[in-house]
Amino acid sequence: MSDIVCRPARLEDCDAIATMVRRLAADTGASTVPRAEPADYARFGFGDAPILRLYVAERAGETIGCLVGEVIFSTWRGKPGLYVCDLHVEAGHRGRGTGARLIDCAVRHAPPHGYGFVKLEVMDDNRDAQRFYKRLGFEAKPEEVTHVLTLTPSP
Repeated sequence: MSDIVCRPARLEDCDAIATMVRRLAADTGASTVPRAEPADYARFGFGDAPILRLYVAERAGETIGCLVGEVIFSTWRGKPGLYVCDLHVEAGHRGRGTGARLIDCAVRHAPPHGYGFVKLEVMDDNRDAQRFYKRLGFEAKPEEVTHVLTLTPSP
């Protein structure tokens, strides 16, 4: 729909982004609640050296979606890319192409050197999301398995 506008987030969008990321966790049945607070999005998404790339979708002045990403670099590709941490569209606004618009907005607003790829993870039981990303041209990489090392602060 042409009345949906996607844009880079502003500092005042951090509350809405934090709320939507929590809704995303609830919608997907995540066993944990995201810990990031609005202040975290402000701290890491703005300033001299932001590590997050934040985007919002609006319709009639209402924030209806968000994308939280970060710039990564692939030595194998020799290019930077965007890792999509979270993509959420409010329930009443889905099915209008907003998620695709948010991804497109993030790519269009890439740093001056551009992105060579966009990467993300989808829960293995979230078939709707898998179909959505496949329609956008994403390919599942079954040869890649995510491993996480959780670091705990030193006492």
